[in-house]
Amino acid sequence: ASMIIDNLHTSQCEYGNMDGRLARAFAWLRANDLKAIQPGQVIPIEDHRISAQIQSYLTIRPSEGSFETHRSFIDIQIMVRGAEVMYWTPAANLTKIKTPYNYENDIVFFEEPELSIPFRVADGDFAIFFPSDGHKPKCLISYPAEVGKIVVKVAV
Repeated sequence: ASMIIDNLHTSQCEYGNMDGRLARAFAWLRANDLKAIQPGQVIPIEDHRISAQIQSYLTIRPSEGSFETHRSFIDIQIMVRGAEVMYWTPAANLTKIKTPYNYENDIVFFEEPELSIPFRVADGDFAIFFPSDGHKPKCLISYPAEVGKIVVKVAV
């Protein structure tokens, strides 16, 4: 599978048809008041297979960010407050490793690829990143801004 961009509030698609764990992740997202969840915590949804990281941070310049990929988890990154730019590229374009794979955090960081695609995400917008998707989130739109995001990690 490759990256999906959509909006939780307006989506016409039932992502659960793709995968049972994705279905349970989206059921959790739809069942909770996402804006009301306190940042800085990790909420287990289904033991170690599905969890939600509740994040709050200041967006950064694209040059300050790094492309990343995951091996064991799919990311559903959903904006709950503010807006940011994310970049996408196929993982095959990421050839220069910046930080080797970290098993504990299931992440590897890469140097900037030659080509990537930016897209803007705001309230309710989400991106699903599969292990084949290189991504660089957290980028500012015109100036650094405080945003709220939930990253649901779904085991592949």
